[in-house]
Amino acid sequence: MSQKTRQEESALFKKNKFLKITQLRALKDKLLSEKERILNKELNEQEMRTLDKNELSDPIDEANINIQASQDIRFRNRENIYLKKIEKTLARIYDSNYGECNECGCEVGFERLIARPTADVCITCKEESELAERSNFFLKKSKSLGKTLQEITGRR
Repeated sequence: MSQKTRQEESALFKKNKFLKITQLRALKDKLLSEKERILNKELNEQEMRTLDKNELSDPIDEANINIQASQDIRFRNRENIYLKKIEKTLARIYDSNYGECNECGCEVGFERLIARPTADVCITCKEESELAERSNFFLKKSKSLGKTLQEITGRR
């Protein structure tokens, strides 16, 4: 990174009221390395997806391949969701509101961000939302679909 770019970045990072410049750089680097890991993994998986006709000759082998393919798709979807969160978090770093809880406005905390760099709520708000989620089964949202059981079944 050039000296000018680093100074511009430092000027942006100084506006953040919750994290130090060194902390922001460490978190940004961690997010960028995660992003690179996901993108490289996608490229490697695309090269490995070719099937041989002999692999599909036996129905049991074909079933196993289908199961593996559905798991791969599920994992890829999770990685894509995480990639979107990373992009959103990187934007928040430059908007100077990274480290601020989206719910209460308090500090998220550097330790929490190191453990989960895409966290956008403080640990207190997260615990409260998880407790509320656990207490009502019908209002619990599916992590993969993002909908409640009522929304999925169409019942009110």
